[in-house]
Amino acid sequence: MRAAIFLFGLALVTGCAGGTGQQGDGGTDGGITLSGTLVAGSQAPYETSPPPPAPPPVDGDPLAGYQLYCVTFAAPPAAATGTADATGLVTLDLAAVGVAFGCFVLDDQAAAVAVLVFMDGLERGQTLTLTGDADLGTITVDLGDGVAQSAIPLGGALTGGGGAACPLGEWIVTSPPKDGCPGDLETAFWIAQDTAGQYLMSFRSGPMRVGGAPECTDRVDIDVPVTWSEGVLSFTIPGDPSCPSTTIVATMTPDAGCAELAVDMHYGNCASCDQGCACGGALDCPMPSSTATRR
Repeated sequence: MRAAIFLFGLALVTGCAGGTGQQGDGGTDGGITLSGTLVAGSQAPYETSPPPPAPPPVDGDPLAGYQLYCVTFAAPPAAATGTADATGLVTLDLAAVGVAFGCFVLDDQAAAVAVLVFMDGLERGQTLTLTGDADLGTITVDLGDGVAQSAIPLGGALTGGGGAACPLGEWIVTSPPKDGCPGDLETAFWIAQDTAGQYLMSFRSGPMRVGGAPECTDRVDIDVPVTWSEGVLSFTIPGDPSCPSTTIVATMTPDAGCAELAVDMHYGNCASCDQGCACGGALDCPMPSSTATRR
């Protein structure tokens, strides 16, 4: 009897030990044993790789998602925006019958990338007057130079906004040749007012060597805030893209009929006044005075 009990107990002990060993060794019941050492330490954050950027548009590509933004020279101004579809087609409705207006091109992030220039033979301007609906046709946008170009549609005319309240409209300044480039330096700028009352300027100036580039081209700036106070227009812009610390400070005063602006400008933050304005420093360097004529 005692022998039988002993053998039964030995069988239980052996069975339990065998089951534990099989579980710890990855036996048939799927058990595993893990081991490791826990210590404190900082970790670099986990980051996924961003998707590669979309290739930039090439000539002929439709600018899907880009916008055409137009604003009138009325008081108060009217504005409208249209977004291009997958083919580049854009449509907008603007309260501008018989009222001069101008347009910008905005990218798909709503940043201004080009000012629209209307062409009529050899004449070009940035403000247009229409008597009714019009098709601007193909609008070619140079994203590098910041200029979009369109032919003047039937029934349209370059007007420059001459009938708009001072100082709104398009203005032209002609200066002697710059940087050894052929032909006079022509600066065309237009002053508009957005629906919030802010005065904005866009300009195209050339030919010149922008940022020390070897070729002669136009400099274009878009959506520059300007101040119109007590009959004087003023603004500050970067002096040279290759030297962002330099500035051009301008004040423009219209005559009694607002047909001309007396333009006084100077460079700021110059190291010396040799050849206009040397980069760096804190000197102010005068620029020749000029007169802007309303188109």
